Amino acid sequence: MSILYQSEHSGCFNYDRSEKPQIEVKRVAMGNAGIWSLKENEIVFVTEGRIRFVSNDLSSYEGLKGQILFLPAGGNYSFGALADSAITIFRFYESIRLCDNFDLENLNEEKAAASSHQVRTASPRILNINILLWHYLDGLNDLIEEGMRCRSFFQIKIKELLLLLHSFYTKQELQNFFSPILSDDMAFSEYVRLHWKDFHTVTELANSMHMTHKQFYNRFIPIFGTRPQRWMNEGRARIIHNEITSTRKQFKLIAAENGFASDTHFTRFCKKELGKTPTEVRHGKTHAGGGNVK
Repeated sequence: MSILYQSEHSGCFNYDRSEKPQIEVKRVAMGNAGIWSLKENEIVFVTEGRIRFVSNDLSSYEGLKGQILFLPAGGNYSFGALADSAITIFRFYESIRLCDNFDLENLNEEKAAASSHQVRTASPRILNINILLWHYLDGLNDLIEEGMRCRSFFQIKIKELLLLLHSFYTKQELQNFFSPILSDDMAFSEYVRLHWKDFHTVTELANSMHMTHKQFYNRFIPIFGTRPQRWMNEGRARIIHNEITSTRKQFKLIAAENGFASDTHFTRFCKKELGKTPTEVRHGKTHAGGGNVK
């Protein structure tokens, strides 16, 4: 069945023409590989096949048919399809709320209050798709593959997904699943993860939150375990490394997209953070010196 009056739908201001819509169905042929850089939190359903993910810290895990993966904002992954695969991707541009009355901060509070002897699942970022979610995905995927790209529809289906997770998975399962982003200061940490790329300096980021430099440091370090400028530099270096090695973009464009005012500043940053010039990174040449991104 095809969508009727397609021109009316595609001409609507709510029609999502972006390369990365809020909900996307993708098919990945066996052997296909690439880089997956996340600017937002993503939940990925593997509906067919098998895909291996290797994160920037070199931890590796596989998503198999019937599994749900949580990939936190700011993550950078290498991926490869070990079989012909299909995935459904949900992208979250705002903080995740399981329902109107229960957000992830509530989940973290219950985690902290739980007794220490409770058993945790082996894979903290993976859930199994239950029968109700299979029914939900079957209908959703059919609609998307028929051309449904309405943002209002996507928002409704995302809200429905979160309600299903909240209603049919235990809180301990959800704590394990969302563990990479749970903290004692969720509003702060999620704002940082979702928006840090919009700012060039720690001061700009702190100002956007109406905080002094000292207030920002005092909240940042207990959560992220390092200084804000170092964390931002490492994150930007990972993005730049992936852009240089996995695309053919001109260096000027990569520099501009990442907030560098000049080629000289961009090259200096690459030498300091990657241990190589942009050209050397692209051609895989070694360079004497440091480098924080492998």
